[in-house]
Amino acid sequence: MTGYVLAHDVGTSGNKASIVDVNGKIIASTEAAYPVLYPKPGWAEQDPNEHWWQAICATTHRVLKESEVKPEDIIGLTFSTQMMGTIPVDKDGTPLMNCMIWLDTRAAKQNKDIVSNPIRMLRMLRITGGIPSGKDIIGKIVWLKEEAPQIYDATYKFLDCKDYLIYKCTGDYITSWDCANLTWFMDSRKDKNEWSQTILDWIDLDEERLPRLAPSTEIAGTLTSDAAAQLGLTTLTHVINGAGDMTAAGVGSGAVREKEVHVYGGSSGWVGAHVSDRKLDIFTYTGSIRSAMPDKYFVLAEMESAGACLKHLREHWHCDLCLNVRDIASDACADCYSGDRNPYATLDSIAERAPAGSEGLLFAPWMFGERSPIDDHNVRGGYFNLSLAHEKTHMTRAVLEGVALHTRWMMNGLEKRKMLGKVSKVNLIGGCANSDIWSQIYADVLQKPVCRMSNPLTAGTVGVAFVAYVALGEISDFERAADHVQADRVFEPDPVNLETYDQQFEFLKDYYRRNKGLWKKMNAH
Repeated sequence: MTGYVLAHDVGTSGNKASIVDVNGKIIASTEAAYPVLYPKPGWAEQDPNEHWWQAICATTHRVLKESEVKPEDIIGLTFSTQMMGTIPVDKDGTPLMNCMIWLDTRAAKQNKDIVSNPIRMLRMLRITGGIPSGKDIIGKIVWLKEEAPQIYDATYKFLDCKDYLIYKCTGDYITSWDCANLTWFMDSRKDKNEWSQTILDWIDLDEERLPRLAPSTEIAGTLTSDAAAQLGLTTLTHVINGAGDMTAAGVGSGAVREKEVHVYGGSSGWVGAHVSDRKLDIFTYTGSIRSAMPDKYFVLAEMESAGACLKHLREHWHCDLCLNVRDIASDACADCYSGDRNPYATLDSIAERAPAGSEGLLFAPWMFGERSPIDDHNVRGGYFNLSLAHEKTHMTRAVLEGVALHTRWMMNGLEKRKMLGKVSKVNLIGGCANSDIWSQIYADVLQKPVCRMSNPLTAGTVGVAFVAYVALGEISDFERAADHVQADRVFEPDPVNLETYDQQFEFLKDYYRRNKGLWKKMNAH
């Protein structure tokens, strides 16, 4: 091998920079956190320069120093990023406002209006393979036209997160097929992969205001002198187009062959698989986008809040973290956030003390709206059937079970005959996979063997690094890359818990059906 790939995983809560070798081994890695801004109800923003670019520059310098890899040995730079963001920039590439990130629901009305015409909806389904939900880019661009016309009129290009970073590195405006697919104005049919003039005409948007389309494996260029100086790299470093976080993780999960399935449990969650032909089920809001692998589609169902539910519990339930195995509350809450103590391991130990089903306590993980199999930005989460008999052990375990139960709801859509058919096993990645009890709950609820992949937190990083190595000709194909990704443990479903989780699953679905009208009254804006 002639060098290494530097892969940046640009997430919602921070950026991770990793130097990865051709076998998928991470030589060194470092992180930088940044916030999400919530200036108004339903709004969620980040500053592309102050938050993302500055974090990328800082982590690049640190990871080079820690690894002792020379800048000239970085042959490729690439990105796995959050998707469905909207950044209007001027002719100099300067953002005209913060990015409206994937969590932002301000354009829910505009997205709904776009598909309110049945004929248009059907045409959009045929062209793109899907339709927008309340948080998608097409509606956000219309929102800018209607609510912030001064910004809209000054916009030279509309970019997503990765598009902006590729521009900062190369000076060119390029996007990848997977990210572009989720704008819902790209024609994703085979041999198309082009902006749809039909849909652009609906919203009166000029194609020139969009970046150029290219596969994830395209070499976008080399670093400009300015970018190289800021990053501490050389102008010989190739910049590879890269992929969105979902499709990058799909490659890094090791499930790259036809209809192999992976489950991701991070802040959000999804169930995904690579397929040769586009698939869609409008009844469960499950469909396909273009994959990071140029000849494949990526079929998925997505949930908005997975690990974020446990993070919320950790951060806002006061002394919960301080409960030790003796069930004594400590006054020293700071102990849970200092030293070598892992607050999530503490939560695991609490959850392990409750039985399967949490004594009838149900947790709905819909903390910030939902996408699949219910497209409902008004729905909210919380406990159901809570009684004075329930303890913190039940409340903690119920969160883990609620996320897994919703994952099963998504899996049911994917297992329809016209989609994937019966799924025999899944590869599990993401932060949730670090928990043995959560991995077992996934297996029990899904009623399938769960293969927890080695280093589950780095699937996106390793996946996009493999994309870069294929682009550079260092790896011949993605199946060879996947051979380097192995499971560290297989969790088999416990038949003893089958009846309990079957019952809980039906309760969760019924809970939504009976209350969706009330959530709409309470949360519509």
